[in-house]
Amino acid sequence: MRRFIKLPLLALLALTCAPAHAQQQPGTAAQGYARRAAERRVEGDLAGALVEYDKALKADPNAAEIYAKRGGVRRASGDAEGALDDYDRAFALDPRALQNDRGVSDAFSNRGFIRATRLDMAGALADFDKAVACYQGNPDIFLKRGQARLVKGDLAGALSDFDASIALKPERKLASIAYAVRGYAHVLRDEDGAARKDFDESIKLNKDGRYFLHMHLRSLESQVEEYKRLRAKDVQRIT
Repeated sequence: MRRFIKLPLLALLALTCAPAHAQQQPGTAAQGYARRAAERRVEGDLAGALVEYDKALKADPNAAEIYAKRGGVRRASGDAEGALDDYDRAFALDPRALQNDRGVSDAFSNRGFIRATRLDMAGALADFDKAVACYQGNPDIFLKRGQARLVKGDLAGALSDFDASIALKPERKLASIAYAVRGYAHVLRDEDGAARKDFDESIKLNKDGRYFLHMHLRSLESQVEEYKRLRAKDVQRIT
């Protein structure tokens, strides 16, 4: 006959729970590696910090704040693309991990500007949206996003961004550009009075920069026309 050994209830619970306590939880392990990574960075050992952040993310692949921190180390190491990859992952997991970080905001904005020059307006606007979500005190980002929206044909959104840029009181040269492009948006909306007021204000802020402002608007106008041409070409190909 098989004999059963009766164990006290507490002993059974101890046996049941022991494996769980013996093994460190992923989140706890990740934070331990992240602490060591932060220590390495303070010591100036960026390579060592990256090794520890890699371990941390292997332990917890969903830790948005750790992606954000590793991105900072990558940026400090000169790996701009790697940094943006980490920032993208952090933003997708939890945008709050990147809030109030102007460096991250600038990184998204710079990539958005490059995409805009290539007329990848969807990609540019996605980056500018991330940049604004990370830091809302930079008038230049609102100006860039407004111009991308204008090229894409979203004049109401463009005007909203130009208003936001001007409200942040940028330095005179940037403000003169903001007024000029807002004036151009008003022209496209057949709002001649508002356009004239903005152009006058633009010149007042940068009297010696009339040629620069003229060329900036010509460049923006060329982008608008080229984007329209590409869109029409896409429509023809689809139909």
